[in-house]
Amino acid sequence: MRTSKRSPLDCSATRLRAPHRSARAVHHRYRLTWNLVAETSGFPLLRHNVFFGNDYAAEFDDIFARKRLPANPTVYFCAQDRDDNDKANLATERLLCLVNAPSIGGISEISAKDLAACERQTFDLLERCGLHIKRSPPMSVLTTPREFEQLFPATNGALYGAANHGWQASFSRPGARSKLPGLYLAGGSVHPGPGVPMAALSGQFTAAS
Repeated sequence: MRTSKRSPLDCSATRLRAPHRSARAVHHRYRLTWNLVAETSGFPLLRHNVFFGNDYAAEFDDIFARKRLPANPTVYFCAQDRDDNDKANLATERLLCLVNAPSIGGISEISAKDLAACERQTFDLLERCGLHIKRSPPMSVLTTPREFEQLFPATNGALYGAANHGWQASFSRPGARSKLPGLYLAGGSVHPGPGVPMAALSGQFTAAS
């Protein structure tokens, strides 16, 4: 069940009192995702696949400068039932398709027209790269940044939490102890980094703090 009710543990930077907001990172990563169950053919998928559009810089101009969905998105495509050695033809399989999106703070709402255009551009790119997907609407779920915020309050719609940029990114992740007494951090956005094993380690570090 989806809900926008706020948790009593909600500690989003936008909901902390003003003197404490700087204690939390403010750069986040926003995405649109399609979860599918479908047949695929024509492209030798591995578990993790990335398809690039023809203008990588323009994608981020759209997102950060124009505050809109990218006209030529980069597409991350995960074939969840495969590993990196599995090139066999499968029947219907679980698929995750992901593209970058502007934050919910940068736009009031993504219109149905813009979502449809982005979906068309996304799956047209996959077709041009040779990946054919037999999609069925009942077996496809689209989730936007605003829906991620409804599903997971205090995230502000950021699927992967705070983002660190630059060559020093690995050294700038926060540790388990925040600047606020009694507030501890755990997950893929803090030390030691992203991924389920790393997030589990961060939880261990927090429990030991």
